[in-house]
Amino acid sequence: MSQWWEEMFAAEGWQCVQLGWESVEDAAEQVDRLVEALQLEAGARVLDVPCGTGRIASRLAGRGYDVVGVDVTERFLEMAKTREDGARYERLDMRELPFDGEFDAAICFWGSFGYFDDAGDLAQARAAARALKRGGRYLIDTPASETILSRFTERDWFEVEGTVVLQERSYSLGEGRVETEWTFLREGRRESHRSSMRIYTLHELTELLGEAGFEAFEARDDELAPFVLGSRRLWLVATKA
Repeated sequence: MSQWWEEMFAAEGWQCVQLGWESVEDAAEQVDRLVEALQLEAGARVLDVPCGTGRIASRLAGRGYDVVGVDVTERFLEMAKTREDGARYERLDMRELPFDGEFDAAICFWGSFGYFDDAGDLAQARAAARALKRGGRYLIDTPASETILSRFTERDWFEVEGTVVLQERSYSLGEGRVETEWTFLREGRRESHRSSMRIYTLHELTELLGEAGFEAFEARDDELAPFVLGSRRLWLVATKA
C-alpha cells in the first residue's frame, strides 16, 4: 500500500507546482539566511534532504559548498540533475541514509519534516544525525503549532504558474496532525490528493531531536529573528552531540 507522499509527489498537479515554485520564491535570499543560521564555513559539506528539484542545493553548490541532495521523487531529481551546478543528487529514503559522519551541516527545508508517524520522524532525525560530523548542525524549516494554530484556516487557495491549488484542512488535536485535501486545477483538468503532516510544538520537536542525538537548539523564524508565538515559520538549528 502506497503512502500519501508517494501519490502526492507523483501527481502531475503537485509536480507542476513544485517545478514552477522558483518563479514565486526568492531562493537566493533564503540561502543567504540559511548560510548565516548554520554558520557555514567556506567549502563546508552540506546534505540537503529532501532536496526536491535542487532549488536550494544548486545555489549552495554555486557558492562553493560541497553539496549532496537526496530525494525519493525521480522527476524532481531529474530536474535537479539538469542544473549542472556541481551538487551530487541521489534517490534515497530520508529515513534510511547510508552516510556516516560525512557532513558539516544538513538541511530539511520547505516543511518536509513530519511526513511520517512519530517513529518515522525519529528515524528521519536519526539518519540526519548519523550523516553529520560531531558538532555538525541540522536546520529544519517547518511550520510549528506556534506558527499555524492562531491563524488556522480550513480552506485556502493559491496559484503557481497556471496551476490553481485548493486546500481543505482539518487539525487533529489528539494526534497533532494537519490533514489536507489538495485539489489541482490546470488546463481544464482536475485531480485531488491528500496529505497528513505531523505539526510539532517547539518543545516536542526539540525533545525528538534530543532523542535522535542532537543538543544546543536555537529557534528562529525564517527571517532569523527569535522564534515567538505567531512567527511565520520555525527555523530550528540543532547541533549533533
